[in-house]
Amino acid sequence: MTSGAIKISEEELRKALAAAEEREKRDPKKRWVQRMIRSAKLHHKICPYYDKKKGTCFKLLGGKCVREGRFENCPVFIQFLERKYDEIVALGKPLPVDFEDPLIQFG
Repeated sequence: MTSGAIKISEEELRKALAAAEEREKRDPKKRWVQRMIRSAKLHHKICPYYDKKKGTCFKLLGGKCVREGRFENCPVFIQFLERKYDEIVALGKPLPVDFEDPLIQFG
């Protein structure tokens, strides 16, 4: 009897990972979000929407920040950037190349 596990060769796994990377490279939204995260890292040591004194996140409207100000893989920060991307593209404005651009901060 088999245990129901699917076996995949190492070559198939490499191909699948390469295909996933290629899809991510072609997605302009993901590329822009990653660029903004790298730009934010240059300007800020911790998340710009994190309140150090209270340990809260301004994007969660005062909710507790579970990442303690780290924003590299923060789902709230990523969702914020994805919404901003959608808003900027919908308005037909050029995408900012720096996180400190007023278009990101103030719309």
